[in-house]
Amino acid sequence: MSDYRDARREANKFAVWGIGWWLIVIVILLVLSVAGWGISVAVSGIQGQGDAIKQKNSAENWTAAQAGFEQSYQDIISTDQKIVLAYEQVQAFPEDKTVFQTYTGLQSYCLSAVAEYNADARSYLLEDFRASDLPQEIDTNNSTTDCKE
Repeated sequence: MSDYRDARREANKFAVWGIGWWLIVIVILLVLSVAGWGISVAVSGIQGQGDAIKQKNSAENWTAAQAGFEQSYQDIISTDQKIVLAYEQVQAFPEDKTVFQTYTGLQSYCLSAVAEYNADARSYLLEDFRASDLPQEIDTNNSTTDCKE
């Protein structure tokens, strides 16, 4: 009978050691996970800045920014010209509400396009890729981009 008890004690001792080792492994894994998370948090600022630089300098961003500035600027110029035509229509037909709404709608759209261009001109990802012959910022005092008649 004592052999049975001894065998049982021996088996219990190995089971306790087995559970103990598993607990140690689990604690080590938890500590490593928390340490990995802490390191990723510590370097997140540097990594974010590096990722932003890579995104800014990517060919896709560069070409899209240049095309976007060109399109935006030409859109503002053409809308300003449409406003002049719409104003002439307002002068010719002052009682026509549709003509007046078209005129004010074009002005509103033009002002939004100017604001978008100016915001893009200050955007970190886009500011460096505006062609040199385009304005740094749209001047609403310039008659070709003032969104007025």
